[in-house]
Amino acid sequence: MTFSWLHHLVVMVSVVTGLLGLSSLSGCAQSPERQVSVSQPISTTVNREKLALDLKNRGELAEALIQWKILATIEPSNTNYETQIDATRQLIDKKSKQFILDGIANLRQGAREAARLSFLRALALNPKNSEAFNYLRQLTMRYPAIGPNSGWPDDMCCMNYSANGEGKE
Repeated sequence: MTFSWLHHLVVMVSVVTGLLGLSSLSGCAQSPERQVSVSQPISTTVNREKLALDLKNRGELAEALIQWKILATIEPSNTNYETQIDATRQLIDKKSKQFILDGIANLRQGAREAARLSFLRALALNPKNSEAFNYLRQLTMRYPAIGPNSGWPDDMCCMNYSANGEGKE
């Protein structure tokens, strides 16, 4: 008889708690809409897209390309990511070619350091750019660096040199 009375008491408490919206017993279970694992990939993808666009807008194209490639790996069905990869590669090629042309123009004007920096910028955008690498190698072989092991007198190693090779203090 006590079991029946206890059973009725539990049922009554459950009904009253449910009516009042105080479902403390059911608070442990979460509905599928509130699960964190469902929203996590979406926010990660959205944040990575924002990062890729921000990097692209700041001109950090190599880093932006990496982010687009990660996104394409995460969501291979999203064709927008492949489009962004292609567009970013084209921008890298265009900007890299411009740096090479700037380097060549600087060489013609005798501005070797500016030319070297232009070729290095092209390589920073695309480390596989053989044209920029070849120009940089030729420049280095033709005009070795000035420093302690360069064959220049020690007192000349710390001077800045103008485009025509004359030292300035």
